Amino acid sequence: MRQGARAAAALGATAALATSYLLWEAQAVRRVDRRLPAPGCPPDLDGLTVVQLSDFHAGFRPSLNARATRKAVDLALAAEPDIVLITGDFASGPGGRAELLAQLRRLRPPLGVYAVLGNHDRGDSKAPFVRATDPSDLEACGVRVLSNECASVTRGAGVIQVCGVDDASGGHTDLPCVVESLDRRPGVLRLLLSHQADVVLETAPGDFALILAGDTHGGQICLPLPGRRLLLSDLSARFAEGAYEPEGRLLYVTRGVGTSMLPFRAFCRPEIVVFRVETGAASRA
Repeated sequence: MRQGARAAAALGATAALATSYLLWEAQAVRRVDRRLPAPGCPPDLDGLTVVQLSDFHAGFRPSLNARATRKAVDLALAAEPDIVLITGDFASGPGGRAELLAQLRRLRPPLGVYAVLGNHDRGDSKAPFVRATDPSDLEACGVRVLSNECASVTRGAGVIQVCGVDDASGGHTDLPCVVESLDRRPGVLRLLLSHQADVVLETAPGDFALILAGDTHGGQICLPLPGRRLLLSDLSARFAEGAYEPEGRLLYVTRGVGTSMLPFRAFCRPEIVVFRVETGAASRA
């Protein structure tokens, strides 16, 4: 009986430590730095700092998403971005929105904050108690929500065109409308925001210098198998996390900030991504 009690105590302690670690990792937001080669763009765009945020999932319960969001915004501000791009899933539940909006108001980069909606923002999710996000709430915080449209900003002689497609899983995407709106003048830095990454396959090489996506959470809970990681959030994801270059089209899929369904992360820390534009670079991102 004593041996059984000791074994049970050891198992309980191990489970408690494992749970503590999973909860810690869910809020251990990291910063990822990437280069964004933009040969042919004006020198005024050299050194442009672009920050990508995604998948806050505010209001999901239980979770540490509010704390992770504050840390993500702190890291974003420390990067001194020129522009901030958010790739969807702002909210998941009925609570936590006031805190999310307060954090969004802290983002005041000189070239603005641009975003697209994700499936949770459209109320489309397997998670219970999901509430759709009101774009007007985001706009009131200074976030320009792009729904199958483009917006252009300038930095000196440089032009940045930020385009966004709406949530693809709910059939809200209209990529042809976006492509028709592209500013194809030489030297224009064109960026595409999409919650889901598969939209990259519907673009043509040269349409965009970079396509940004989220949605997968990088797996959220991953199993480190020999030679690879098994991503449990979406076992069939073609573009799970990180940088890809399918047929010459640059794509980055972020792990995002928050969690969904479970308040845990394993071997998959949340992240913000900081891109530095290099107008004279010939290397890949």
